[in-house]
Amino acid sequence: MDVTLVLTHRCNLACSYCYAGDHHAAQMDEKTTDRALDLLYAGGADRAQLSFFGGEPFLAFAAMRRAVAGARERAAGRPLLLQCTTNGAALTAEHVGFVVENGMRVTVSIDGVREAHDLNRPRAGGQSSFDAVERGLRMLVEAGAKPEAMMVIAPATARWVAESVAWLWDAGVERVRANLDLRADWDEHREVLQRQLVAVGRELLARRLELRRRVREIPAALVETLPIVEFEPFVARGGGGGSACAPARRQVVVGTTGNLYPCAPMVGEDRDGGPEAALRIGHVSDGAEAIAPRCDDGCGSGGTCACAAYLETGDPTTGGENGLWFARVCREIGAAVVAGLAADAPRSIVVSAAPPRRRTTRRAWLGAMIGVGGLALAGGGELVTLRLARDGKPACPRTAGEIAEPPPPPVTPPPVERVPDDLKVDGMLKAPPPPPPGGLAPPPQPPRPAPPPRRR
Repeated sequence: MDVTLVLTHRCNLACSYCYAGDHHAAQMDEKTTDRALDLLYAGGADRAQLSFFGGEPFLAFAAMRRAVAGARERAAGRPLLLQCTTNGAALTAEHVGFVVENGMRVTVSIDGVREAHDLNRPRAGGQSSFDAVERGLRMLVEAGAKPEAMMVIAPATARWVAESVAWLWDAGVERVRANLDLRADWDEHREVLQRQLVAVGRELLARRLELRRRVREIPAALVETLPIVEFEPFVARGGGGGSACAPARRQVVVGTTGNLYPCAPMVGEDRDGGPEAALRIGHVSDGAEAIAPRCDDGCGSGGTCACAAYLETGDPTTGGENGLWFARVCREIGAAVVAGLAADAPRSIVVSAAPPRRRTTRRAWLGAMIGVGGLALAGGGELVTLRLARDGKPACPRTAGEIAEPPPPPVTPPPVERVPDDLKVDGMLKAPPPPPPGGLAPPPQPPRPAPPPRRR
């Protein structure tokens, strides 16, 4: 089971779109933590994931250390994944060492370049947080922790999306995830965001094609150093574009007081008098075996993201106009990127039980991943690539128990603007011309002279 602990509601930032509410001082005690850890392998689970959320979880670092030790005891040799979502601003060398030592997957919340990040993610006192967050991110990259980045795209930051994604890739972040500020007014900003997403798609295609070329040309010993860039919304489904086709596992989020929730955005302030109280599915004192059957398969089931739907509409089963639009646009661009990659490769699906464990197998693994015409999604120790169905759209099988597709929202959403025709060839993004030495973008070409007039 995936068990997420909200260790503390304290936070050192004051993000304008934060759904956690008031950053009060509540912190999870040891008794609650122990009961929560008992959920990891409940219900017959043979593998588990322990995640940390907040607030800022590294402000409760001692509690995190103790929880990881307790989880390893309960694992008793069974597979255990560790994950943490952090704003990165409080990271120290000790924190980074702990992450690397325990093989913890870390997602750093950063909205991109300075201009975008500082608009909505200031420190609690109002000062810029960019330098501290960037420093934490680079510490993780340099230590080999392979952090992911999580952007929240707001109307005011939409114009920096392509620049921000490319900057994060260049900084050593291979996987960039993005969520939409679902509660914002997007009516006048959709066209800007769509063109930015198309630009991300073109850059992703260019880098994947360049990676394919380099895999074929460089010595096997250097293949492991190649970056495998990803942009998660292009392989996403559902109400907010935040759920990907990853293996489904039961999941539960434990608030600081032991209350249980289906997913992190539903925790809110974890108050008895708040709207979150109606979303609770129990308390850790109910006992692990009684709790396990109540836990859903979560976003990995491939259906609508209940968290995104709840954030926008207040109803976990009904997606909103913004989330549905974002998901459709991302699916379309993602399909175009997949088609561009698949232009000269078999259209198939590849599923591997785990990423390669030895350097000597990485060339074959990389070649398969970028040569089958699919975008890859690495998560939970699995490698899954998308295939193309006959209609040219990515196919992703659904599983039982998913949240049903929501009915159309009361207000009819505007039609999805398709990728501009000048960016497509036969339904796919134009593959960029071969890059010159030292870069992906071709040098500007002078205009071709007009042909001389024909003599009669």
